[in-house]
Amino acid sequence: MSLIKGSDMKRILIPVDFSKDSVNAVKYGINIANKLEADVRLIHVKTGDNYAPEFAGNEVMLRINDQLEVWIKELLEKVKEGYYVAGGKIDWKIREGNVVHEISNQAKYDDTSLIVVASHGISGFQDKFIGSNAYRLVANAPCPVIVVRHGVEYDTEIKKIIVPVDFDKDSIKIIPVVAGIATVFRATIILAGMRDSSFKHVLQRIRTQMNIVEKYIKEHADLKIEKKVLSGRNLPKQLRNYAKEADSDILAIRIHHSANPFVNMFRPFANDMVNYSDIPVLVVPTFD
Repeated sequence: MSLIKGSDMKRILIPVDFSKDSVNAVKYGINIANKLEADVRLIHVKTGDNYAPEFAGNEVMLRINDQLEVWIKELLEKVKEGYYVAGGKIDWKIREGNVVHEISNQAKYDDTSLIVVASHGISGFQDKFIGSNAYRLVANAPCPVIVVRHGVEYDTEIKKIIVPVDFDKDSIKIIPVVAGIATVFRATIILAGMRDSSFKHVLQRIRTQMNIVEKYIKEHADLKIEKKVLSGRNLPKQLRNYAKEADSDILAIRIHHSANPFVNMFRPFANDMVNYSDIPVLVVPTFD
């Protein structure tokens, strides 16, 4: 495995449904792009539903104008002043069809490095596509996705990234991406060992895996590393609580894309993190 450098991340794709939460995700994504020196593309997928953009406020002409191009251009004007990548490009794209498929396909066509998307969590609105499809997007996206939680505005400085580690050898496949982002932000990486058994040999295997990850990071990046073992029942909840307790800025997890459709159907750990985490979740895909 080689470190994914910030300079390797050339384009960030940000889906928008014109809700307040998606505008929040745009601002968050632009700040990430500034650090990574990446291009930014906003994407809206036309679904046939009619609603006015949240940012229209009391501007009558914006609220009654159902021209999506007008809305997305207006949004771009409002947010692009915060984008300052030298020689960078910020633009937009409108597609029509299935939301998840169209965003995933655009990410493939553009060779997108990162998607930043808002989530309405488990109470998603059906007339606005972002919340109801956020988990399905991370389950199908060809690249890493950062999910920005509903109703929360975040500090755009990433100082701490927490990464769960278990003894599945595939769990360390996300480390090059995490370490690459951490290097750009000079962030501390917190390795959270996930121990679901009281047997001593399980603890030993977890610690061995954490040591392997720590060694890899130290060989490839000059980063501060902290370690913590979580054990017992309901590890997803423990991880979310510890992430807040440790004042983490991002929770990084993996989601495995398999040729087996039953594996892809439902992934309870990733679903739990995307729906309930109080901090942004970086979901990195791994493959067979």
